[in-house]
Amino acid sequence: MKIENVPTVLIEEIKTILAVARQKAATAVNFAMVEAYWLMGKRIIEEEQNGAHPAQYGESLIKHLSKALVTEFGQGFSVANLKNFRKFYLVFQGDEKGYALCSLLSWSHYRLIMRVENPQARAYYITQCAEQNWSTRTLERNLNSLYYERLLSQPDDNPTTGIILCADKEETVVKYSMLNSSEQMFASQYRLYLPTEAELKQLLENDRIAFVLNQVDQEGQL
Repeated sequence: MKIENVPTVLIEEIKTILAVARQKAATAVNFAMVEAYWLMGKRIIEEEQNGAHPAQYGESLIKHLSKALVTEFGQGFSVANLKNFRKFYLVFQGDEKGYALCSLLSWSHYRLIMRVENPQARAYYITQCAEQNWSTRTLERNLNSLYYERLLSQPDDNPTTGIILCADKEETVVKYSMLNSSEQMFASQYRLYLPTEAELKQLLENDRIAFVLNQVDQEGQL
């Protein structure tokens, strides 16, 4: 039986199968390289620790390793990139099988996320990139706008708590101020958490010292 026309539905289904397969292959290759970068960083750290002076040895090691790799594999293994692989391992180090790498993220994603110091924030950004399919541009924009920190502070739902410290000669006055989102507070320091008693005492002591020094300067100018 001769077929003159292939059903359009069949053609579209075959195209979808191929597109999905190509995407899976690209994801697999991408994650293979991400794992390779992590393993390279691990080996660099291990080799550095064998040197008598790890810092100096490590710098020399990376330069010589880069030179050897660039010759065969190209500029993707520059000194700067090898240092990034080293940092990548340090940020995401764990046991051999348990390091928290997500196969859905590219190296470009990880290169941005590993700049985040807060482990909880890193985990949040990894989850969002994977579940919400954030592009690297979206991720970078959210990092620059402190997206995670703003979620924690929730300014629209919770009032701002202000602590006013007044250090006088014989007494300490501590006042709390609760502000709504429509009000403003001008302060010397902003934090996402309330300071401990020890931190408050240190702040007061610093203010007293600054006050005394300022008084001495003023008297010296008279």
